[in-house]
Amino acid sequence: MIHRFLAVLWVRLREWSGDDAYERYLADHRDHAHALMSRRDFYRDYFDRRGKRPRCC
Repeated sequence: MIHRFLAVLWVRLREWSGDDAYERYLADHRDHAHALMSRRDFYRDYFDRRGKRPRCC
């Protein structure tokens, strides 16, 4: 039971932090006709887009 709780916690933490963003990108774009970005290119684009959004602080 503790193992299951920790496994779910780990998955949710990765979702919250964005650590699973590349895996979600691959799953969402698997069936599209265009070429997929490499992990390096994906994260470069991901952080560029995140850096352009206004933040409160």
